[in-house]
Amino acid sequence: MLQTNPSMIRAFFAGLVGALVLSSTAQGAFVTLPIPVPLGPEAIELIHDAGEADDRQWKLVVFGFTRCSDICPRSVENLSKLVRIASDKKISMGGVFVTIDPDRDTDSVLDRYTAPFGENTTFLRLQDAALERFKSEFGVEAVFYTKNQGNAFHYQVDHSSTAFFIDPAGRIRLVFDALEDVSSAEKMLRENQAFFQ
Repeated sequence: MLQTNPSMIRAFFAGLVGALVLSSTAQGAFVTLPIPVPLGPEAIELIHDAGEADDRQWKLVVFGFTRCSDICPRSVENLSKLVRIASDKKISMGGVFVTIDPDRDTDSVLDRYTAPFGENTTFLRLQDAALERFKSEFGVEAVFYTKNQGNAFHYQVDHSSTAFFIDPAGRIRLVFDALEDVSSAEKMLRENQAFFQ
């Protein structure tokens, strides 16, 4: 008898939501579909703990690491921009940068990294099994190159640039690329505020 893994199912549907949500019209706008994917209670609690513990607040979540030279700084800058736009439009939203490299990204490193992006952008640092469980909730993959006992510091990491809008109930509502789709996400925040009510 086949057994199903809830995390695998969630990852599948997160990918499905991403594919469907980012279907676009001729004008390049989001086509939003009502297929929210619920996160587990632990993930919801961790997301709330990363910022203000406000159950009414949306969260914009991106994954990365502070030693990333190009993708991550742009992703977090876009996250911060979208959170500011949400604030301007009276949408309660906080940004959360989740490190996939907790060995090098200590709390103090993450605090310095996220501070310039404003008080509404915070970080989440998990380790070992807790990080793996959290990544599986989102279907996020990360690949570490040349990380071993002889090279515990100077290694490379590849990961996706996916961003997630999480509603106050802890459901993934939109999945998009934090680099390629930021203009569409900005347009949605400015023109489709009813979605975030």
